[in-house]
Amino acid sequence: MKPITVAFFGISGSGKGTQCELLEKYLRAHDDEHEILRPEMGNLLRAFMQTGTTFAKKVGEILASGGLVPSFMPIYLLTKIMNETFDGTQHVILDGTCRRPDQSRAANDIVRMYGRDELHAIVLNLSKDDARTRLKARGRYDDESEEVLSSRFAWYQEQVVPAIQILKESGWTIHEIDGSPDVDTIHTNILAAFGFK
Repeated sequence: MKPITVAFFGISGSGKGTQCELLEKYLRAHDDEHEILRPEMGNLLRAFMQTGTTFAKKVGEILASGGLVPSFMPIYLLTKIMNETFDGTQHVILDGTCRRPDQSRAANDIVRMYGRDELHAIVLNLSKDDARTRLKARGRYDDESEEVLSSRFAWYQEQVVPAIQILKESGWTIHEIDGSPDVDTIHTNILAAFGFK
């Protein structure tokens, strides 16, 4: 199996994190030759905030106030983890790392530097109504406000959709996947998109 690079996209509630985990498990079970690198931006940001630097403190203040982290921070954290752990041979699953156009450009530059050509984006399509139902069902305090949810959905259209377009223009294969079925069906459809099933 040739190592793949795949970025996941979808509005809040579409199940990106779950599908990233399932793809990682599948690759671990079916490919003994390649390791898997899965930079998850939420975890990278949380770890960074524990460093105590002035940047880390400022990022913590921004997040605590509900603001958006400046785009250079995800780029920096992705570049740092790739520099420390990537040698060009691993499968790469990008989870929450291409949320603005400049972040997509940076991710593309990094993998292209290694001559990667199996470049994919999985876009989980889910209606806002279905997303609201899922988010409210999981019962997290930050999912309860209609204002918060509307803001997230608007952010997706304004920033993430253009970020997907950048990858498309950069030669990545974009796979549009229906995000409304059950978890296992979505996973099966993702594997089929890669030709794994």
